Amino acid sequence: MVKTGIIWSDEYAEYNLGDEHPMNPRRLLIPYKLLKSLDFPNLQEFIPSPASDSDILRFHTPLYLEAMKALSIIGDGSRPRLGLGGGDCPVFPRMHESSQLIVGGTLEGAKRILDGDVDHAFSMMAGLHHAFPERAAGFCYYNDVVIGIKYLQQEYNIERILYIDTDVHAGDGVLDAFYRERGVLGISIHESPQFIFPGTGFSNEIGEGEGIGYSVNIPLFPGTWDKLYIEIFEEIVPCLWKEFDPQFVVWQCGADGHFRDLLGNLALSTELYNYLGQRIKELTNNCSARGKLLMLGGGGYNPDSVARVWLASLAGVAGFDLPDDAPLEWIKYCKDKFNTRVSAKIKDQPIDPKKIDQHTLVEEANRQYLQILKEELRDTGVWANCKQFYSD
Repeated sequence: MVKTGIIWSDEYAEYNLGDEHPMNPRRLLIPYKLLKSLDFPNLQEFIPSPASDSDILRFHTPLYLEAMKALSIIGDGSRPRLGLGGGDCPVFPRMHESSQLIVGGTLEGAKRILDGDVDHAFSMMAGLHHAFPERAAGFCYYNDVVIGIKYLQQEYNIERILYIDTDVHAGDGVLDAFYRERGVLGISIHESPQFIFPGTGFSNEIGEGEGIGYSVNIPLFPGTWDKLYIEIFEEIVPCLWKEFDPQFVVWQCGADGHFRDLLGNLALSTELYNYLGQRIKELTNNCSARGKLLMLGGGGYNPDSVARVWLASLAGVAGFDLPDDAPLEWIKYCKDKFNTRVSAKIKDQPIDPKKIDQHTLVEEANRQYLQILKEELRDTGVWANCKQFYSD
């Protein structure tokens, strides 16, 4: 029987960039309550410990760490050169401590998998993929993803790690960290940076030096729908996955590609995310990872759709059949605690492409992005066995 680990602490709610900020506790507490309101099989919950300074310094600089600590005590102020302060990454009380706990949650998930306690693990308040060694960005202060991958490399001697990122925003901080290395294959599928933060993640960004061909950016035109997404995924991802043959898989499963999200412009439904869960688990089972999959929540800013997307993703991984109706207990909790209306149904009806403005243009633009990527990867010669890169 498959065992699912959930990494959770009530203190995650302290990572609060402001009640009116997109990154607020509601977008985490509402999904957690949905999961706990269901009879999810073989679910084990683990409480993380804060990451140590030495863990944070696996990626971030001492200057940045000390600035985070100092501003957290004050709970106000700014260090613009470090990205601290302002709209995206405001300074708030216990900023360091709450971020430190998120990193600890990612490390806890990795350890539980490798110690054999669970088959896969999900840390909802994780996947903060935009932070750089000495700069906060995109609501992210410590890059728990990079720290987690380096932890796997340095403490467990794992040589091949596949990082797949399906957040609507490109996984820039993670792919940049390993841009010149070949021990990590980074695949980011996201809305085109022509239209959305962070402005990087184009098809021709494929790595440099030893890492050329090991950073794979798959941009999507606004309005991309489920079926088109799946076609693009299947055309690129499985072959790379098979050829790389990872020993461990990290999935940043951001929920902000959903059609009801507040910041993204894709047209994806819960059905797409359930497919991703099933397919990514299948690919993880059929490689040297032998099912070792760490899921990190990432973005998503409509609490209702975030809750249902994360549940659909996790259900796909765990082989759990999604119920049709949302639990009444959850609906009442959202109304009473947050005055928030949520869906009575867990699943969405996928959007009909013909109802998407200029759906033909969307498909043509995606094909152009994809062709550029295939040509770039072909020219590296790294993925010679991926015949589809050479057939056009």
